[in-house]
Amino acid sequence: MPHCTIEYSAPLTDVLSIEALVAACHRGLTESELFEPQAIKTRAHRCEFFKVGESNEASFIHLNIAIMPGRSDEQKSLLLERVYNAISLITATVTSVTIEVIDIKQQHYFKALN
Repeated sequence: MPHCTIEYSAPLTDVLSIEALVAACHRGLTESELFEPQAIKTRAHRCEFFKVGESNEASFIHLNIAIMPGRSDEQKSLLLERVYNAISLITATVTSVTIEVIDIKQQHYFKALN
């Protein structure tokens, strides 16, 4: 934990490195010092079909960071700041960048390790 899922508009693959975006996001999660580094999972999903406002040219990146409950609002704000700072140079030309921190309901989460 945490799980960070990055959704991005498909045309962004032509203007930025998704691999670098994933690495930067992962680094921001690590730099928050809220999680054990080996527990952080980051992945990206390309969205072929999307709409941003009224423009056909607009792009987006949305990060969903799912964490176990127990962090304070201040810790979550720090997390948002560290992740955004880590990705801001890569995402400078993106029309819309959003980041969401979600508390997972522990009773609704299962994990199996091998």
